[in-house]
Amino acid sequence: MSVKLFYSQETVVESHLELVKLPVDRMQWGAEDWQFADLYMPDEPSPYQKDEGIPCVMLIHGGFWKKKFTLDLMAPIAEDLAEQGIAAWNIEFKGWESGDEGVWMDTFSDVMRAWGQLALLPGIDIVRSMILGHSAGGHLALMMAAVAERKPWLTIAQAPIADIVAADHAKLSDGGDAVRRWMGCAPEGNEEIWRRVNPVDNPPKTSVVLMHGKADEDVPWIQSESYARAMKAKGVEIQKVWLPGDHYSIIDVASDDWLTQVETIRDWL
Repeated sequence: MSVKLFYSQETVVESHLELVKLPVDRMQWGAEDWQFADLYMPDEPSPYQKDEGIPCVMLIHGGFWKKKFTLDLMAPIAEDLAEQGIAAWNIEFKGWESGDEGVWMDTFSDVMRAWGQLALLPGIDIVRSMILGHSAGGHLALMMAAVAERKPWLTIAQAPIADIVAADHAKLSDGGDAVRRWMGCAPEGNEEIWRRVNPVDNPPKTSVVLMHGKADEDVPWIQSESYARAMKAKGVEIQKVWLPGDHYSIIDVASDDWLTQVETIRDWL
């Protein structure tokens, strides 16, 4: 399959998944303009190199699934991981906007396809590849841990929206209605669909670490705590790491919160 690799705004080349060793390779893996991802590869030999390749972390950005928020939110994390010898696959997906709501199925499809695309890339040890998502991206990461056919080595959910029904009732997001606008209806409008895409109703089939700041006001840490309790009741143990920061320090590569997360990733390699 031929994909486009964007090396700069001026240069576009065609390739058959043969990557040039540059800091960032942008891959257009689908026909829609948002169906792309940025691959960050280490410039230096990786300490985590094996015969199969180097491990990779797929990054899923937050923003309450809104179109106006992009993968740029996770670019600093991607760069930091690559500097430490870990590849990063920073993905984009379809988000909702006014007049184009109820796109949850498209969002899931994009994330699943991006995860599948990662398995085709040379130099990547797909067995040791992980998923890390923040906020709404944390929600998507938890769902991937539950439903993806090829399970991630580890899933890290940063301040995740772990219960979309509770999040809707709490009116999380600036307008208070982001969850139902992404879903296309209120929870009472289609309870079966909401359960289908609610992490608290879909136990993970792989190891999960919850990273949540106790000072988080955008997505309160009780979202993660309640999820962990619900999973324990279902016989699934979830690792919890409560951090001192807020919703944004957790994705700030200059923060102590991020250092804790990096150490967790290293421990799994």
